[in-house]
Amino acid sequence: MYIPQLKKRFENRTVFTTNEILLFYRELEPSIPSSTVNWRVYSLVNLGVLLRIGKGKFKLGKGSRYIPELDSRITKISKIVKEKFPFIQYCIWGSSSIIEFGHHIPRTNIVLVDAERVSAESVFHALKEEYKSVFYRPSKDLFNNYINELQGVVIVRALVSEAPLQLIKNVPTATIEKILVDALVDEEFGFLKGNEINHVYINAFDRYSINISKLIRYADRKRKKPEILQILRTNNLAADNDLLP
Repeated sequence: MYIPQLKKRFENRTVFTTNEILLFYRELEPSIPSSTVNWRVYSLVNLGVLLRIGKGKFKLGKGSRYIPELDSRITKISKIVKEKFPFIQYCIWGSSSIIEFGHHIPRTNIVLVDAERVSAESVFHALKEEYKSVFYRPSKDLFNNYINELQGVVIVRALVSEAPLQLIKNVPTATIEKILVDALVDEEFGFLKGNEINHVYINAFDRYSINISKLIRYADRKRKKPEILQILRTNNLAADNDLLP
């Protein structure tokens, strides 16, 4: 896919288009069909070489896609949900996913089960039959005064429509974009106070390819777009990106 040549061609560009990528490949292979180029673009995005930042717009990525670790508990819970609710959309991930990005983050291992709003309560009752410490959309006070002290906690929440998800080892789980938005605005991550959340964003952007368009779109779905824009601007994480209003 001429990856070294591609990187050299666009290394000084903050944004380039699908058409420019097509022209690049046709300089090397004049008869290459556009369908083949589209397949290459798709593959390069999956590899993290290209980062899609908008419709037909790209930038060079870090070359590393974020893949969260899925422990046996997450895998088992996913199997239960899939068997009992085979037709719903859901997502399972652990709060421990955020630990690698911070400096002084306490050890946390809450399993978050985000399920379609109409099915979330039923998922809660199903998991309650299997696990002791399962909670459905707990209040801030309950979380801070009680849940925080427990081990093996599972929290069932409503899945925001069009949330960015990925399938890892047949388990639907969160993308880095979903994790970053949730970490900033959800009660379960209230321990990320002050400058710690800035460290999380800076480290995540430094280590992985992050789709800013997807990040902002998901934040908007959660009605938290201003908060996300503010943290991106504060840490100069998208200063060269024309998607920021």
